[in-house]
Amino acid sequence: MKIAFMSAWNTTSGVCMHSEPIAKAFMEMGHDVIVFTFYPHDHHGDGITAENEDFVFPCFGTRFNTNTIDPRPFIENDYEILIVEDLGVLPGEKLNNLMPIIKKKAKVVHVVHENRPPDGTWFYRILWDSIVYFDHRQNFLKKAYPDAEFIPFPCYKMRTGDKIEARKKLGLPLNKKIVYSFSHRGYGHYYRDLPKELRNNTILLQVIREDTHELLEENQTENPYIIVKREKVITTQLFDDYLFASDVVILHKYQIKDQAVVSTTALQALGTGCPIFVPKGSDFFQDFKEALIHYTNPSDLNSQLITLLNDKSTLIDINKKAEKIIDKFSPDKIAKKFITLFETLLKNKP
Repeated sequence: MKIAFMSAWNTTSGVCMHSEPIAKAFMEMGHDVIVFTFYPHDHHGDGITAENEDFVFPCFGTRFNTNTIDPRPFIENDYEILIVEDLGVLPGEKLNNLMPIIKKKAKVVHVVHENRPPDGTWFYRILWDSIVYFDHRQNFLKKAYPDAEFIPFPCYKMRTGDKIEARKKLGLPLNKKIVYSFSHRGYGHYYRDLPKELRNNTILLQVIREDTHELLEENQTENPYIIVKREKVITTQLFDDYLFASDVVILHKYQIKDQAVVSTTALQALGTGCPIFVPKGSDFFQDFKEALIHYTNPSDLNSQLITLLNDKSTLIDINKKAEKIIDKFSPDKIAKKFITLFETLLKNKP
């Protein structure tokens, strides 16, 4: 099957966390894949995470900035399925102008990333062959699209890394436990200090954006067990390296940010085997919350960190739960659900 994506690619965008693992699973299954993505100077996401592959064609800008599209890649390339990811940030009206040509050769599927009904009429103008959503809280789509299909969000595959080598690469201590506070992609600087019980043998690693105005380095000067690192962009490799180097990671995001409905960062992180702490009751972790460790406040987080870092049985239990989620939402299984949908669409092709 020849499949094209119109999506964020090789960026920190959560949309990218959906399209990339599925596209790569398609390729492993033997399907031909091409990707139409944003221009480097006008992309969706905080930054670029890797260089584009040969099958990737940057050919449009965001709706909010340049709002442009180069029609030639859509016209000149051969594909029978086009997956459009997150219309809300794409130059949708210009894409609609191309639909008469695109639909002569392909079925068009829209993967919706919004968490509430869009209020712009332009959003509903394109006549899709199928609508896909990945979170049950998006069932509002059924009112406009009764035949919308539910296909879960994919979890990244299991990856293995050497803790010592990752620490050497990042310049981190080799002989201490590391509690990693992730503060990119909208995640907050929630955890500021370690409990006294952990300070002798544990490092609090705070990785923040390069342009963060808050001077967290002051804490590092006063407390030798705190390390602050500033990163402009967390690339795909750097994302894994920090998690391989750490004993636990804290992902603090509570309220919904923009149109996000799921923590794509947590789904990306699970495959590294690093235990993940998240705030209890957060909207972002509903479908896989059993694979995570939940805290209610800093005191509760301190208590659970002490337990986890000193009790291997707790770590084994949470890793088993994580493995079940990784298998349940594996890119291979999610890709097969999409292929089944595509086969139905193509079977009914006039």
